[in-house]
Amino acid sequence: MSSALFSTSWYRVEQMRPALRGHARLVRHSYRGQRWYVLQDQASGRFLRLNEQAWRIVGLMDGQRSLAQIWEQACLGLGDEAPTQDEILQLLTQLHQANVLLSDRRPDLDDLEQRRRKLGWARIKQYLGNPLSLKLPLVDPDRLLGLIARLMPPALLPWLLLAWLALVGSGIVGAAMHWQELSADITSRVFTAQNMLLLALAFPVLKAIHELGHGLALKLLGLSCHEMGLMFLVAVPVPYVDASQASALKSKYQRMLVGLAGMMAELAVAAVALWLWVLVSPGVGKAFLHQVLIAAGVSTLIFNANPLLRFDGYYVLADWLEIPNLAQKSNQYLGHLINRHLFRVREGLQPPPLTPREAPWLLGYCIASFCYRMLVAVGIVLLVAPRFFFLGVLLAIWSAWGTVGKPLLSQFKYLALSPVLQGRRALAWSLSLGFATALTAFIALVPLPSWTNAEGVIWMPEASRVRAHHACFGMAVLSAPGSTVRAGQRLLACTDPELDAQQAQAEAKRGELGSRLRHAQALDRVQAQVVEAELRHASQRLADLDERRAQLSIAAPVDGIFVMPSPQDFPGRYLERGEHLAYVLEPRHFSLLTVVGQGEVDRVRQHTTRVELRSVDRIGQLLAARLEREVPAATTQLPSLALALQGGGKIGLDPGSNARQEPQALDSLFHFELRLLGDALPQAVGQRVYVRFVHEPEPLARQWYRPLRQLFLKTFAS
Repeated sequence: MSSALFSTSWYRVEQMRPALRGHARLVRHSYRGQRWYVLQDQASGRFLRLNEQAWRIVGLMDGQRSLAQIWEQACLGLGDEAPTQDEILQLLTQLHQANVLLSDRRPDLDDLEQRRRKLGWARIKQYLGNPLSLKLPLVDPDRLLGLIARLMPPALLPWLLLAWLALVGSGIVGAAMHWQELSADITSRVFTAQNMLLLALAFPVLKAIHELGHGLALKLLGLSCHEMGLMFLVAVPVPYVDASQASALKSKYQRMLVGLAGMMAELAVAAVALWLWVLVSPGVGKAFLHQVLIAAGVSTLIFNANPLLRFDGYYVLADWLEIPNLAQKSNQYLGHLINRHLFRVREGLQPPPLTPREAPWLLGYCIASFCYRMLVAVGIVLLVAPRFFFLGVLLAIWSAWGTVGKPLLSQFKYLALSPVLQGRRALAWSLSLGFATALTAFIALVPLPSWTNAEGVIWMPEASRVRAHHACFGMAVLSAPGSTVRAGQRLLACTDPELDAQQAQAEAKRGELGSRLRHAQALDRVQAQVVEAELRHASQRLADLDERRAQLSIAAPVDGIFVMPSPQDFPGRYLERGEHLAYVLEPRHFSLLTVVGQGEVDRVRQHTTRVELRSVDRIGQLLAARLEREVPAATTQLPSLALALQGGGKIGLDPGSNARQEPQALDSLFHFELRLLGDALPQAVGQRVYVRFVHEPEPLARQWYRPLRQLFLKTFAS
């Protein structure tokens, strides 16, 4: 309550006889043991939440009592808790803005028109204030939802809930049973052009079902839903419905049900899609169902169920905690703490009304939601900017204004004009400017750890590969796969029927030339020299064939462990010359190949102080390594498919490259070969590793400037 009991403007309205409009609806809510009253304007759908004291004032507004009489009765009934005249005027303003106030005075048509324009402009500012989610109302779905609700009588609802639990439960069990098949090589199935098109088709349909779930829940609980349209999330159109009517529900569990209804509908669709995915044959239909599962899982778990974003999870959490306007109240509480403990304001500061154990929730939510919103905004801008540069820049400016610029401007206005800071304004300015200066100095001057992250793969030298020396047919595996072999030990035996015929022909030719040579030596010395040259050629030909026959027995190139995929398929199999057949593995000979983009290669070359590795199968173990060598020229060739999106990595492949050749990346890369230090040895060939090139410490400003500069240069150079 304000310190001033009387108001200088009270004389203007003290004779007014206010009353509530007939279409105003009252609902009692209970929040943390306290009773609140919600007034709803059924014509516009707007709500006004009142506490016990405010409702006692509104309850006296019957159109007969004047405002002066209402205040006098409130002072007698409420005693020290009675509101001031300024608070009565503020309450009248809120009732007027909610369109539930009626008085004995003639309506001001100009005021009504001005209020209509103000409400329209307020909605536009609300949309513009959140550039990542713009709303465009399109249709009134109430009639359609009513038809669907009539097909679901109240007596059937408990059985429908049990059916939903059974369906979703079976979907969870099915997902666990087929998890390996669902998640195997998931990136390759999501990021192909065909599957991205299928995802673009599935996502709006899935979101429409999600939003209709909210509207249907409202209809089943006796309320209405009159707005449905498109919400543009980062320029992507997504259906939405206005479910604000849920605020009129008395039970918090009913309000939570409305918030959960969309996710329940989406999970039901996902469960049906899962079982259809299990039953159908491979093809476009199976790929479409898989995309439905991906869209339902990602959107539900990361966005809708996340309370740090103002989607379904936020409203469910607010109702569960019984803290209405959780985000706004948390910001107000943080502002109160700053005023009281930093600015040392003692007079004129009204603490927000809090219930026991409410303060930790408000403080934690305020900090966590701000950090997460900043993270999401930056992530979306970085996602959009490389593909749509000018749109990304506009989006970045827009987001920076909404998340940083506008709050800072409001803070400056508060520091300059707020009467609460009377007598403490100099201290508030000093602390605020000092904090801003310290933060700027920290970002611009304080060196912090700096590194470049990359991905690599455990690889082997070319000498470890067992290849076919000539075209032939496999005959037998001479050494057991998995056994330790020595260099030169026979591993595989091959046969070449054509080689047998060529060798027999070459031997016959040599015998013939031998006979001709003996005959020519007795008759013609010149002819003998010609035949002798032919004999030497035939002998060399036979020697080559003998060497080729010897190479049909393939030996181990180095010491190590003999590894061969599908040895049972080797006998009778046709082998191309140079075809890769098996490996002889020795961990001491393994190398680690990593690729670095053009923007980071200079720092890796010139400013790397040490190299750290983490294997995907032992992520908690930190291994030290050193740079062994570098391929000086950039190339688009990847050393392994494990580094590409299709193999679980982060590098996109060129869709125009030949699938039979080595994988080709979209952008040019530099290859580096690493060696492990100490006694640690790599174990699995082809396994992906995470590589960190640690550099000299440098301030955050320099670390942030470098990728932004590269983004500009890359965009304008292309």
